[in-house]
Amino acid sequence: MSDDELLSRHHPVEEDMRMQQRVWRFERVGWYALVVIVLLALAGLFGNGPLSDAQVASDDGRVQVDYQRLSRSGTTDNLRITVRGTPGEAVQVVLGGNLLREASIETMQPEPQVSRSHGKSLLLQLGTSQDGVATLYLTLRSEHVGRLEGVVRAGQSSAVHFATFLYP
Repeated sequence: MSDDELLSRHHPVEEDMRMQQRVWRFERVGWYALVVIVLLALAGLFGNGPLSDAQVASDDGRVQVDYQRLSRSGTTDNLRITVRGTPGEAVQVVLGGNLLREASIETMQPEPQVSRSHGKSLLLQLGTSQDGVATLYLTLRSEHVGRLEGVVRAGQSSAVHFATFLYP
């Protein structure tokens, strides 16, 4: 900027250029902040995107869970549970944690062979494919706000702990 542009004028309108420059600087920072928020939202910070998608597996690799790490209250979230077992034999999966107590299960595919309560958990018996893999797809909905934790077990040594955060 030239020196003439930095000087405050008194005619025809009173102006304070130092204050005007601070306002312009504040506006630029605000625009940059809005762009960053929009880019983070597109990346999944508020659900359904690369920042939100998560996958966790048990130490022995027998159980794997694909879930949404970040979501919003009242929306549906997909949960995919993959369990490796003996080909042709059923596997038992125990679903627990406050995620599965606070959320309602809207869909469960495929239908488990056996489904019953197991204390505060849900015990499911799933059939396996010819390669010994059982995959369960759940659709969950929760009106809760905050952090919810889930646990998926297939035997004593195969357990997966995961958590999701629900925005209002």
